[in-house]
Amino acid sequence: MADRPAPVSHALRRGAKSVGVVGIAAALIGALSLPAAAFQPASPQFSEGELAAIVAENSQTVTVDADARIEGIARAGIAGTTADELAELQAAAQEAEEARQAELAAAREEAAANTAAAGTAQAAGSGQTTAAAPAAVNVPSNGSIVGIAQSQLGAPYVWGGASPSTGFDCSGFTMWVYGQAGYYLPHSSNAQAGYGTPVPASAVAAGDLLVWSGHVAIHAGGDSIIHAATSGKPVKYSSYSAMVAAFGTPEVRRFG
Repeated sequence: MADRPAPVSHALRRGAKSVGVVGIAAALIGALSLPAAAFQPASPQFSEGELAAIVAENSQTVTVDADARIEGIARAGIAGTTADELAELQAAAQEAEEARQAELAAAREEAAANTAAAGTAQAAGSGQTTAAAPAAVNVPSNGSIVGIAQSQLGAPYVWGGASPSTGFDCSGFTMWVYGQAGYYLPHSSNAQAGYGTPVPASAVAAGDLLVWSGHVAIHAGGDSIIHAATSGKPVKYSSYSAMVAAFGTPEVRRFG
């Protein structure tokens, strides 16, 4: 009877299988361990100097001058006010108001004294000699504001002037005219807007005071005003509508 080959043990078969599994696992791990760069296309290489040049070429840099805001403010005509400057302005305004009030009080006292003197002279009778009056001015007998203003047509323009003997500027002229009619006005065009009774511009009438920013005049009726216009121009008539077109609608003040 022929000899039969010895059977392969189960242990050897299991060992062979284990070796095969280990080999496959090692191959998979090796494949997964390859660097990602191995699967990417090659990219150009740049030196540090080339990279710095690229960054510099494409960077956006904004440089602000330290005085840029100050120069912008100066160009716009805007300036800050310090606390000290504000205090000085407030003090100056207070002094100006006190001076205005003192001037107004003095004018009222003078008017009261003149009234008292006139009453005394009248009571004393016409037989007594009174003190000489100031030099006569060509003022209409009816004392109308327009008539008083017309009496000074042709008087020279003099900055700061407020009488026929010296000439007039705009506010000096109106101050003198209304003063002759018994109404006090300060020698300031803008301040004169605070006197008299406000009237709508649509109701303006002869004798009204017209106040623009920096200029004053007297309405003479119709489309006429009388004013001390400007340097080199005497007291004269002008067109009211033309003044409104040039300077806007004035504030209107009425006296009496």
